[in-house]
Amino acid sequence: MIVLAGRVLLALAVSVALAAAQDTVLRGPLSGLLVDPAGRSLRAIVGMPGAAYAGDPSVSGVDFASAAPNGETALVSRNGGVSIVHALQTGTPAWLELSGQTPGISLAAWSGSADSLALLDSAARRLDLWSNLSAEPARLGSVDLTAISDPVVSLAVLPDGLHAFAAVQGETSAALYLLTPGETPRLLVPLARAGALLLSGGELFAADLGRNEVLRIANWDRNPSVTAAAPSGLGLDGPVGIALSADRSLLYVANARSRQVLTVDLASASVRNTLDLDFIPTRLERLGPGSLYLLDRGVAGAQPAQLLDTAAQRVWFVPVSRSSDPAAAPAPSPVQR
Repeated sequence: MIVLAGRVLLALAVSVALAAAQDTVLRGPLSGLLVDPAGRSLRAIVGMPGAAYAGDPSVSGVDFASAAPNGETALVSRNGGVSIVHALQTGTPAWLELSGQTPGISLAAWSGSADSLALLDSAARRLDLWSNLSAEPARLGSVDLTAISDPVVSLAVLPDGLHAFAAVQGETSAALYLLTPGETPRLLVPLARAGALLLSGGELFAADLGRNEVLRIANWDRNPSVTAAAPSGLGLDGPVGIALSADRSLLYVANARSRQVLTVDLASASVRNTLDLDFIPTRLERLGPGSLYLLDRGVAGAQPAQLLDTAAQRVWFVPVSRSSDPAAAPAPSPVQR
């Protein structure tokens, strides 16, 4: 068991150039993109783990934003329009408008390839599905959610964007649904308490916070097969985030209540490693094609963001300054190992 406490990171200053009014473009090595809801902005994580900080806003004044798992693309809703923004780390980011998409987005889910999106409008009780986001975004259709009275907690979308999944939570019950444009939502699995969803290799992984387990659902389009990828009793305690290793042999689980990250061997259904944290994780989101994941966004000027490197089994904090001046980044300090 590794105790990660008293970590001090090196903040690495890099060059910053203004590209447009209120929008800043960052140049240099990037670890991924960070959504700052309080600052209504999208910021790049500049530098690498152990020497990184959240840069100035790349996009400001956003009503809603969602960073893609490729680490360089984002969904941005602002000024009444909704767009996909590519190459945010360059001096010439590409903006592709999602024509006809209403701006009232409350939740979004990317496919693992970052080429498809599921967008939830809670007020309108509608889910919109998009694909071909890297070239010419195409709207594949919408799903009417009025038949589902409970709030949607999490989403997942297939690489082709033709189907999505929604975990919903009511006062006394929860459930997992299959969503297909033009069709009534189909109940797949009842849950004790809805949690994070993850699609990989044609299988759906669903965290159940009520039972403290992670389910694996296969053959969801025909006769669903439901098994426990990480059964209760393995040490799961408030699993708020899940992720898979590149070879799909390991399941990573972020526990909120026990403040831990567990590495579960899927073949043996056993815990291979445990990381103790000195903060409460809120998510486990991929930051790019490598082994970096976001455990917590932090609060600008108050709390740092927290990154997990699954390859190194290390957790790093990333300062999130309230200042728009890159010179205000914290001075370099030694890294404690």
